Amino acid sequence: MMIGTRVMNKSNKFVGIKVLAGVFSLSAYAMFAQSASQIEAARDILAKVPAAELGSKSAELVANAPAKERAAVAAAAAQVVAVIHPDVASATVAAISLRVPVVAPAAAAAAAAKLPNSAAAIAVAAARVPGVKVGDVRPAVIAAVPSQAGEVVAALSQLNLGSSLGPAGPAVAARLADNSEKPGIF
Repeated sequence: MMIGTRVMNKSNKFVGIKVLAGVFSLSAYAMFAQSASQIEAARDILAKVPAAELGSKSAELVANAPAKERAAVAAAAAQVVAVIHPDVASATVAAISLRVPVVAPAAAAAAAAKLPNSAAAIAVAAARVPGVKVGDVRPAVIAAVPSQAGEVVAALSQLNLGSSLGPAGPAVAARLADNSEKPGIF
């Protein structure tokens, strides 16, 4: 009997873990979900905008939305732009993220869902914006396009590496060269 109880307890633990994972997935979906009416409204507005202005217009729509609806509006706008002008989807996600950084994961995930082969570039465009956390963008984009998880992780890890070597790299090298004749000074 004791063996059966242990198996049952393990089984209950696995079920509990599955339920907990489902709750997290559902809450993430609810956070980024946009209604059909929001998508249609975004499509009506953005269809009339020249491609070069889609980023700024989308960012304006998000900024003017009520705070509780900004993530959904960002997702709707990014989704619409990805469909009507896929060539400016990354720039639109960056513009939205620049204007309202907290919605970057929603915008990136929505655009990536429509353009799975561009998921890594879209994630990088969002994550490069000051104030946007890579740790928020990565799981959102991977959840939207799980088949591109490897590419997204690789692109974002290169972004982290590149940002740590950014502008300080040449400046440090120049200082080392200037002080190379002086022992003990780096």
